[in-house]
Amino acid sequence: MPGVPAEDGAAAVFSHLTAAELFGFPLPLGALTADDLHVTVPSPARAPGGRGVVGHRAVLASGETVEVGGLPLVAPAVAWCQLAESLGTDDAVAVADFIVTGNPYLGRLPLAGFDDLVAASAARTGRAGHRTRTAALPLVRDGPLSRPETFVRLLVLRAGLPEPLINAVCYSDDGTRLGMPDLAWPEYRVAGQYEGDHHRSTQQFRGDIRRDERFLDHDWKIVKVTADDLFGRPVELADRFARRLTAQGWTGRVRLRHLGHFGR
Repeated sequence: MPGVPAEDGAAAVFSHLTAAELFGFPLPLGALTADDLHVTVPSPARAPGGRGVVGHRAVLASGETVEVGGLPLVAPAVAWCQLAESLGTDDAVAVADFIVTGNPYLGRLPLAGFDDLVAASAARTGRAGHRTRTAALPLVRDGPLSRPETFVRLLVLRAGLPEPLINAVCYSDDGTRLGMPDLAWPEYRVAGQYEGDHHRSTQQFRGDIRRDERFLDHDWKIVKVTADDLFGRPVELADRFARRLTAQGWTGRVRLRHLGHFGR
């Protein structure tokens, strides 16, 4: 990707959706519908323009820019703040989860810490996206490895169910290692697993069966979730989690009204 010259001699950095794409943020379908490059320069310099360039001006403090693959970008926490101007709360949480978690299976370290998100947001109090960031931050967790995993977690919380462990290794009462499901309530012996398309591979499919059988052998109950469940039938899905938990001793009250739908 070629560099973009900045006017007034200001140092230009890639930002907004362009930075999000370069960082690999999980975004909703249609978020990247154009090939325009988003470029930010420090205020009061004039924002760059021209065909294929969306220019921005912003106050960027020391440490709020980074270099990735030789390209200058706003820091991940700043990019998250910028995206909050256009994303809903659910997607703001999913992106933040991605930033603070990384992916150990793919060798990706966290891009920033939770405190970095808080600080970047606090520095932009009252600016665009403030309400979204304020709503999202208390819901951010270290652990989800995909956007759908974040959404399943948000769904069960909104339904009034107890907060699950996220991608935590679970053991039986006798110390047998059972596996690491996406969501788990060890005290109730209930696990939730989002079955993405990668679970269709022969090796993954067989491994999933072995894992599930280990849980079942030790009297756990499992909720298996597909994209159709999460995006098409969220109320039914939340009720399924509630029934599994209730069968295992949970005595709380589920809230199924006004759960809403997640955008694909």
